[in-house]
Amino acid sequence: TNLQANKLIEEARAAAARVQEQETQKAIAAAEQIIAKAREAAAQDHARMMAELKREVGRLVVETTAKVTGKILTVEDQQRLAEETNRQLAA
Repeated sequence: TNLQANKLIEEARAAAARVQEQETQKAIAAAEQIIAKAREAAAQDHARMMAELKREVGRLVVETTAKVTGKILTVEDQQRLAEETNRQLAA
């Protein structure tokens, strides 16, 4: 009976170790998923902010050019300046 008790104890320990390992793996997988989602959200925020920044820089270039030159810029002038600014920002 002592041998049987020891065997049962060992089986219980092995089962507990398996359960603990499974739970650890689940926690690791959940953490990796959270990290991946956070990275994706950060990348989307970065892209959105960069697009917003480019628009604002383009607007400021057009506004400053109009003030410096003292002329009213046509829609075509504004588009050309915005495109040139975007090309320079992309470089």
